[in-house]
Amino acid sequence: MSISNVTLFGALASSITAVEQKIQQSQQDLATGKQVNQPSDNPTAWEQSSVMTASESAISNDVSLAGRVQTRLSSADSALSQAENAITSAIQTATQGSSGTIGASQMQGLAQSVQGLLSDVLNAANLQELGSYVFGGIQTLTPPYSSVGVYSGATASNSATFSNGTSVQESFNGQAIFGDNTTGAIGALTSLGNALSAGNQSAVAATLPALQSALQQLASARTTVGAGLGTLQTMVTNSNSQLTSLQGAQSNLVDANVAQVAATVQEQMLQQGALVNLATELSKMPLVNVLA
Repeated sequence: MSISNVTLFGALASSITAVEQKIQQSQQDLATGKQVNQPSDNPTAWEQSSVMTASESAISNDVSLAGRVQTRLSSADSALSQAENAITSAIQTATQGSSGTIGASQMQGLAQSVQGLLSDVLNAANLQELGSYVFGGIQTLTPPYSSVGVYSGATASNSATFSNGTSVQESFNGQAIFGDNTTGAIGALTSLGNALSAGNQSAVAATLPALQSALQQLASARTTVGAGLGTLQTMVTNSNSQLTSLQGAQSNLVDANVAQVAATVQEQMLQQGALVNLATELSKMPLVNVLA
């Protein structure tokens, strides 16, 4: 059987082109660090990787959202703690003010201190974190309380919902926690201040049950906030673990073994060189090459 130089040149050209394409693919793998750069590289791996990427994106968004909600809830817990401290001080003040041995001037001094405690509670109730008010329910753009404790917030609240369906409350009905100028912690402090200013010891004593009840309301709110923080921490921990697993699986699926690919490139370039040399030698043969 005889084969012309033209036929051999054609075969060599095809082989050289094929090797060049392989070199280009290997060099792309080296440049990107991935062995699957487009669907045609490995359709199944590409599809699986795309699903993983979407999952990673959703989980990363969850972690980011959880961080923001954690910031809000941590600030809410600090504000509630501040209010608890104010009410605890108010209980001590009311106990002192209801004593028969206290004088009128002392009661006036206590009244002024209660005004300071009331300001502390109002500041806590008007907490603003990350640009929105935490204790105004769904009304987050304006302070929920006036300077005298009138509540203008909403009763409904906002919750953050995550990709797995978990929902965590992130804003609260302040009136149910702090009360207003006639109820709850704010109402009790207002009544205590008025009673002390009036020098009415029996009225001062009458505020103690309301103050104790207000303290329980605040403690209950802190429990709710704490539960939300616990849920978020668990979710963040689990989400980070899922991200690590997904990233590992995706790396195994699409990442290139750089050392192995580099060695392959060297082999392919040697093969290319050998084919080019062979083509060069054949080009020097003017006659038909006959292979028996």
